Amino acid sequence: QCHVEYYFKGDQKRLTFPWAKGLKAENMLAYYDEVGHKDFVHKESGAPALKAQHPEFEFYMQGVHARSGVACADCHMPYKREGGVKISDHHVRSPLLNVNRACQGCHHFSEQEMKDRVEQIQSRFYESRNMAMDAVIELINGIKAAKDAGASDASLAKARDFQRKAQFYLDLVEAENSAGFHAPQEQMRVLTHSLNFTRQGQNALRDLKPGA
Repeated sequence: QCHVEYYFKGDQKRLTFPWAKGLKAENMLAYYDEVGHKDFVHKESGAPALKAQHPEFEFYMQGVHARSGVACADCHMPYKREGGVKISDHHVRSPLLNVNRACQGCHHFSEQEMKDRVEQIQSRFYESRNMAMDAVIELINGIKAAKDAGASDASLAKARDFQRKAQFYLDLVEAENSAGFHAPQEQMRVLTHSLNFTRQGQNALRDLKPGA
């Protein structure tokens, strides 16, 4: 299965989807927290971090196309004619490269209007993503500074956990390749939670007592 979030479980490195609790970001995070999984320890902050793969399926399932019964192939492998035969195009690519066949069978708007709608969604996504990304970097730098100043692992545990959460939520929408298009409202919601986790992590750093 491609275009999903997954990890390699245990010594056998068994391919595992973190869907036992559901497909949303909070469901996958709850699963990872329950099983104690981490993909790596962040070199600068020391946080036990997660690395999202490419969760197009999970976000697609939260969007209007899934709710409307539209499959991935309908947009990314639209029908074409080969002689007198109607077949799916096996050149898998962005629908924006063939708006006529990929989009206008359902959406009765001009090609330019369709492209403009997508561009608006994606430009808003990039703006919010960049804010969330800058915020996570600031949190990482803050944790590193506290660590370098002598803060103990125990005192940094809360801030590191918020980094883990914020970074994973950000990475989910960044590693998902639609730039916010597959589920615009859901992906903006996830970015908002990433920013909130970062804020809570920064608050945890401010609450550190000198010499802790």
